[in-house]
Amino acid sequence: MGYWGTVVVARPDGLLTDVGGLGFRHRWLRELGGGWQLLETSGWNDPPDLCAGARGLAEWTGWPALAIYVSDGSCAALSASVPGRTGALTHLWDTDGPCGTVQHAPEGRPEPEGRTVGAVADELREWSAAAGLTPDAARLHAVIAQDGDRTDADDLVFALVKALGVAQIGRTLAWSLDIDARPFRLITDDTFGLGLQARTRALHTDAPEAWVPAVTALERDLWDALYRADTDPGALAGRVLDVLGLYQDRDPEAAGGGVLAELFPSLLDGTLNPDSPGTDRRWADGRATV
Repeated sequence: MGYWGTVVVARPDGLLTDVGGLGFRHRWLRELGGGWQLLETSGWNDPPDLCAGARGLAEWTGWPALAIYVSDGSCAALSASVPGRTGALTHLWDTDGPCGTVQHAPEGRPEPEGRTVGAVADELREWSAAAGLTPDAARLHAVIAQDGDRTDADDLVFALVKALGVAQIGRTLAWSLDIDARPFRLITDDTFGLGLQARTRALHTDAPEAWVPAVTALERDLWDALYRADTDPGALAGRVLDVLGLYQDRDPEAAGGGVLAELFPSLLDGTLNPDSPGTDRRWADGRATV
């Protein structure tokens, strides 16, 4: 499975993880130098509204902002904003027409419009200048003109960010809790986690069982706590135990039971989908230039 998610570049006063609107699973946060940060995030209802998100970030920070959504590592869409002006939604890497296979905008929003490589490169050079950066114009044009069928779209996104003139691509910043390890992974795992199960269950009933809203709230709180200095992992682990109790006390037939109910004991003891400490972070840090 390829890369899915939003890459955000902005210059906040504080941490970029404090902003909403472009996802809630703020997984990787990096320093780019000069106060600039890059955030890799995702959400339940992706793709997000990139134009609104980039515009909101520019207004919030007073600096240009960039938001790019990558679909399965195959292609992407971009919105570049400076305070007072937001660029059009642009398809990457074939900029001259809409994507024929992937939805790049929320339902009801217009898809990316066709643009020339030169027009997109000009817009991003202007974005970089407004950000006080010095872009590599030739490299920027070359990256935008690349064939996305030959290079993973997420790799091209990071090449694009470098070409904008940032000082560095930093290593991922440390978390306040290990969201990929037990007990937290029992909630946040993308394949079997109770967060995914709770959201799915909520879509199929108007009156979900008590464990559903409790798990959904906890999942968001876990992601919100990931970069907070005042995070209390012990208290959050206690909440995990509380919602596990609600889940295990459910009516299996009413709650969907089935495969998850059969697999749950193996998820608890780690024999199914065991933890792989640090694997994702090592892969993410392979993008760093420092």
